[in-house]
Amino acid sequence: MSKPLKADVILSKVKKASRERDWANACALLQQILHQYPNNNRAKKARQELRNSALPDLRSQAQKFLSSNAHAEAERHLMAAFYLSPGNLTLGQQLAHCQLEMGQAPAASDTASKLLETHPNDIKVLNIKARALRELGQPEKSRTHLMAALELSHEDPATLNNLGILERSIGNRTQAAEYYQQALNFEPDNVSLHQNMSQVIDYSSSDDHLNEMLGLLNSVDRKDPKNAPLFFALFKALDEKDRCVEAFEFLEQGNRLAASQANFDFQKHTIPFALTKAIFGTESTFESRTESDFRPIFVTGLPRSGTTLVEGLLSRAHGVQACGELSVVPRAVSRLLRRIMNRPVKSLHAEDIAQLRDELLHGFGRYAVQGTRLVDKMPLNFRWVGYICAALPEARIIHISREPVPVAWSLYKHFFQGAGNDFVHRNEDISRFMLLHSNYLSFWKSFNFDQMIDVNYEDLVARPAPTTKQIALATELKWTEDWLAPERAANQVLTASADQVRRPIYTNSNEGWKRYETHLASLQQSLKSVGLLKT
Repeated sequence: MSKPLKADVILSKVKKASRERDWANACALLQQILHQYPNNNRAKKARQELRNSALPDLRSQAQKFLSSNAHAEAERHLMAAFYLSPGNLTLGQQLAHCQLEMGQAPAASDTASKLLETHPNDIKVLNIKARALRELGQPEKSRTHLMAALELSHEDPATLNNLGILERSIGNRTQAAEYYQQALNFEPDNVSLHQNMSQVIDYSSSDDHLNEMLGLLNSVDRKDPKNAPLFFALFKALDEKDRCVEAFEFLEQGNRLAASQANFDFQKHTIPFALTKAIFGTESTFESRTESDFRPIFVTGLPRSGTTLVEGLLSRAHGVQACGELSVVPRAVSRLLRRIMNRPVKSLHAEDIAQLRDELLHGFGRYAVQGTRLVDKMPLNFRWVGYICAALPEARIIHISREPVPVAWSLYKHFFQGAGNDFVHRNEDISRFMLLHSNYLSFWKSFNFDQMIDVNYEDLVARPAPTTKQIALATELKWTEDWLAPERAANQVLTASADQVRRPIYTNSNEGWKRYETHLASLQQSLKSVGLLKT
């Protein structure tokens, strides 16, 4: 471990960063000084000077980054601003919300807790804290904060919506619908609320909400991307009423709107793959021999390939902690790749893996419950298999493969929250991304990592007993008959699969696309054009 830098050395760096108006770095350095030397008067004076000179610029820069969805840079500037003005409610709310958007529930929870010390009755902060706790897998604590917010205002749609999301995540659809309806009573034109409501209604036996949405459709701007959720909700309603032609028209409109907002850039996905191939294709030293009692399980694959089902199966084993989709690995590997990009020789060294391991263990430590096996089912971690194997040799990776057309159709028809699945709105983008996934998988398989097992979704649902026994063996978990009843799992599900996984294992999920077969000729042709579907 390197020795702490002397205060004078760090202060000189603070002055240099300040001269260059690199306020965020100056604040980070000051935090370092005052952490090591809390009574350093020169550092305290420098902080006050920064508060006077840097705060306006930091706030202005943060807003610029927020408006362009550059969350990482926005967070960096907001953290600096909040450090200089820790009692500022607006700054703290923006920082915590930004952290949630980046999948940093532990950091958002910490920020919200600081705010609650001085603003205990702020409804927005209570909701932020509740959302962070929900994403940390603590539904009861989340509910406590939401009920506290509801006590302050029974008419707050955001609180009611968050209560609905929480109830749906633990399988209480009826209660979720009641909360969504209460929220809609106060915001009847909120399209996101209507989309949430659509997820907990069975339209085959009800027309009321469908008629409400059709009425709303007449008053909204059909070309505004912000209204995309309404079109996806209408698709679901009409699909369940077997009005497939109308349903597909709404689905296409919804995806066109969502695509215009997502602004998908395929290159941002291909560059990391090219760099990864260069790194792992050299004589890099990337194997780690260090192991610990921390033995996480990663479930990867394309979104909608069955990762949530496998997480539910694993959660039926004793001592398993299902954590949903965590951002720990992609954030840590992205930082590593940025460092490597700045080197003349793009190679991976033992110290890189040691640092990556430390970052992963620290990140997962914010989620892990002692004595359990943590499961991270972030599907897109298929991109980082080699890094996981090198940094966490005690980890096990389950990759799910599924037939291409059912996956592509499921991607196209679901409305995804956040920006992580920005490729799902156009046939050609779906096909290109699925091919990229296939190339990643082939690349990783060439290394014969013994930590990785490939599971076929079709085998899993057709022959659950032998397939789950294979998974149990690979993950060193004890198999019981409970594995065959994932619908009884108590874990939260915050993804698009929240309702499907509350059902027993079923075998007909691959057939759903055939109801729309005449509409999906272009999708199938796109899959054929990249070699994922036989001609």
